[in-house]
Amino acid sequence: MDALFLLLHLFGGRDAVGLLSGTLEGDNSRLVLGIAYTLSWFSAVLLAPVLLLAELSLRRLSRSAPPGARES
Repeated sequence: MDALFLLLHLFGGRDAVGLLSGTLEGDNSRLVLGIAYTLSWFSAVLLAPVLLLAELSLRRLSRSAPPGARES
């Protein structure tokens, strides 16, 4: 997720997010770049922390479970 965000940022995706305010300059490729950058930004900012907290919670729960209750 974050690698895609970094790649789009390096290709100038941040400059192409004018579509959010309706001030997009350029052709359809800039529109696609702006949409991809916006979606990857939301993914990096909103989805990645939630997935990280879920993984940490699962690890903690699996450590506190009795040895016979663990699934393989």
